[in-house]
Amino acid sequence: MKAIIFDIRSFSVHDGPGIRTTFFFKGCPLRCAWCHNPESHQPGLQKLSGSRRLGKQTIPFTEEIGKIISLQHALNRAEADRLFYEDSKGGITLSGGEPLMQAGFVKAFLDGARLAGIHTALDTSGFVHKSVFQEVTMSADLVLFDLKIMDADLHRKFTGKSNQLILDNFKWLIRQKTDFIIRIPLIKDITDTTENLQAIRDLLKQAKYIQRIDLLPYHQTACNKYDRLGLSYSLNHLPSYPIDKQQYVKEYFNDSAPLVTLGA
Repeated sequence: MKAIIFDIRSFSVHDGPGIRTTFFFKGCPLRCAWCHNPESHQPGLQKLSGSRRLGKQTIPFTEEIGKIISLQHALNRAEADRLFYEDSKGGITLSGGEPLMQAGFVKAFLDGARLAGIHTALDTSGFVHKSVFQEVTMSADLVLFDLKIMDADLHRKFTGKSNQLILDNFKWLIRQKTDFIIRIPLIKDITDTTENLQAIRDLLKQAKYIQRIDLLPYHQTACNKYDRLGLSYSLNHLPSYPIDKQQYVKEYFNDSAPLVTLGA
């Protein structure tokens, strides 16, 4: 069994509890205007050709985005960092892109890691068929669930898809006994409006097994990625999210979860 990923990141501290190894899967059904991983959009392997200036010379280059990984290699890679998990109560996180676009591999990876005694987390947008979402999330110790925009029309405008399936999957999730973390991107005048934050807070009132809320302030580090991929980036004019507003939103959600963090 194999999958296509675009990165493996060791010593991650922003993708769940403790020190983690995060596997980033290629392919995503959404096109969020603020996406920081545009290399994840396409599900297959990609070849990128271009040129770079080196002094007075122009040097052509070809770059491959993505690589094929076997299930055994993934499990071996997770096992290699076990010492760091045990010391920090960490584990592995499967992210993307949207990892559930490669659901068969993801479920097998989660099951294999749990069998080996490694804590597992699944980072998902929730935009996946209900039966797939339910089957795979039950194999994870922890689910990191993205909540972006509650208004259906605005969600479609800024992500390209309806949010109905996402909300249906989230409402199913909170009826289970699975621990989960909510991740909310903070994008000026898009996700941080009073109406949107209130709607998210109202939704979370029903959640019993929420471990924390991770607020993810917008920053401009993705601009270079879009340039390298030859893609346009509609938010390249937007400054990084102000620190004072980060603190305000953090305080706003303080009573919605045991812990609220500001991510990188």
